[in-house]
Amino acid sequence: MIRALAVGLGLALSVTVAAAQPKKTPARKAPARTPKQPDKQPAPAPDAAPAPDAKPLSDFKAPPPPPAPAPPPTDARPTPGGAAPPSPMKTDEKAGTKLEKDQSSNTHMVSATDEREAGIDFRQGNEQLNNGLFPQAVDKYTEALAHWDHPAIHYNLALALINLERPLEVYDHLIKAIAYGPDPLDKDKYDHAKEYLKLVEGQLADIEVSCDKPGAKVAVDGKEVFIAPGKYNAKVRVGKHTFFADKEGYNARITAPFIGPGEKFRIELKLYTAEELTRYRRKWERTWVPYTVIGAGALFAIIGGGLELSANSSFKDFDSTVAKCNAANTMPNGGCSVTTPGLQGIKDSGNSKRTAGFVMYGLAGGAVVAGAVLAYINRRESYQIRAEELSEEHVSVTPVVAPGMAGALVQGHF
Repeated sequence: MIRALAVGLGLALSVTVAAAQPKKTPARKAPARTPKQPDKQPAPAPDAAPAPDAKPLSDFKAPPPPPAPAPPPTDARPTPGGAAPPSPMKTDEKAGTKLEKDQSSNTHMVSATDEREAGIDFRQGNEQLNNGLFPQAVDKYTEALAHWDHPAIHYNLALALINLERPLEVYDHLIKAIAYGPDPLDKDKYDHAKEYLKLVEGQLADIEVSCDKPGAKVAVDGKEVFIAPGKYNAKVRVGKHTFFADKEGYNARITAPFIGPGEKFRIELKLYTAEELTRYRRKWERTWVPYTVIGAGALFAIIGGGLELSANSSFKDFDSTVAKCNAANTMPNGGCSVTTPGLQGIKDSGNSKRTAGFVMYGLAGGAVVAGAVLAYINRRESYQIRAEELSEEHVSVTPVVAPGMAGALVQGHF
C-alpha cells in the first residue's frame, strides 16, 4: 500500500511539472549580416546641458563699445560646413554705462536717496566686473537694482552673468535692459544687448506645462512652479528635464526627451492613483495547469474507488463460491481446494483490482498535492509600475508641430 502511494505520488509530480513548463520554440538562426556602423551622433546631454549647436557664453568675446554703430547681429550657430563664424562680441566688455534718468522709462521716478544708493552700488559693481570678480559684481548690481530698476544696471548685470554661465538670468536681464529702447542705454550698448540676447537664446528652449488635477503640486526639475489647475510657461536650458505632479494618493513623473535650442515643448501631466498604477503577474501564463492537475487527481481517485468496489465484489464472489463448494462436499475433512477451477482466478482478479485501486489512490493524492503546489506558486502577485509606464499603456503622445514650436502633447485615456 505505501509503496503504491509513493509510486503514484512520484509519477504525478513528474507529469505535472512537465505539463506546467512552457514549451520552448526552437531558436531560429539569425541570418548573417554585415556589422552596422555605430551611430556617431553624441547622446543627449544631461539636464540643463548646453546645446550641441550653441557655444558657451564664456567663449563669446566682445570688444569695447566702438564709436561707430555696432555691426549687424550674426548667428553664433555653426554653419552647414561645421565651423562657427567669428563673433564680434566679447564677454570682457568693460562696464562704463552711466546711470541717468530718462523720461521714456521709469527711471525718472526714483527718489534722490535711492538714486544715490544705487549709484554707489553700481560703481562698485562696475569695478568688480572690470577686475573679473563676477560673483561680487552680481551681488552689487543686485543691491543696486533694489534701489533703482534701471536698464543700465540690468545690462551690466547680464555681462557679469554671462561669465558665470547663467543663461536664464542673462536672458531675463537683457530683456529688461532693452525694454525701453536705446534711450536709457547708449546706442551701442543697446545693439550689443540685442546681439547677446540672440546668442543666449541659442542655449534656451521654451516649455509649457499644464495640469488639471486640483491641488496637485507641479514641479519642473525638482522646483515647484504652480499648484494645479493651471499652466506654466518658462524658458529652460536645452537638454532633458523632469516634470512632476504630486497629490496625496496620486503621482505623475515624466522625463521629457532632449529639448533642443529654440524649441517649445508642451506637456500635460495626468495624475494616477495607486490602484491605477497596480499591475498583477504570475510565474507563467498557463493558469489552467494547476487546476487540470487537481482535476486529474480527482479522476484518479474515482477510478481507484471503482477498482476498490470491483475488488470487493470479486472477493465476495470468491467467498460465496468457496461456501458453496464446502456445502456440496460431504466427505470428512472435505473442502474446496484453492486449485479448484474458477476459485484462483476470482481471487487473483480481486487482488489485481485492489492493487490497481491503491495505485490510483496514490496518483490521485500526488496529483492533488502537485496541483495545489503549482497553484500556490503561480498565484497572482501585485506590483507597482511607474507613471511613465502607465503613460505608455494609456497615454498618447501627440507630436506638436507649429511655427516656432516643437514637442509633444500628453493626453490620457481612462
